[in-house]
Amino acid sequence: MVSAEAIKGVNDLLRERGIEQKPNERVADYVARGLGITAQQADVLLQAMHSGVSVDEAVVLAGINPTAITDRDLLTRLARAIGSAIGHLAK
Repeated sequence: MVSAEAIKGVNDLLRERGIEQKPNERVADYVARGLGITAQQADVLLQAMHSGVSVDEAVVLAGINPTAITDRDLLTRLARAIGSAIGHLAK
């Protein structure tokens, strides 16, 4: 399960990018919309990143074609937001 701190970081980042979360929209659906992937892929991606795997490994685990993600910078920043939240939890 992805921590609340990590979800907050992801939400903040997507909002900074101009992607607003719709009312009652699941986080996986919100991330999927931002990255142009399926909600299932987004869920696996978030879980994998939260468990500490690299971005490239998370993409493979989620079954995402690496060339399908048009905003690689957003993907990297999502991983950093999650990693930062995990670091705060570990302290």
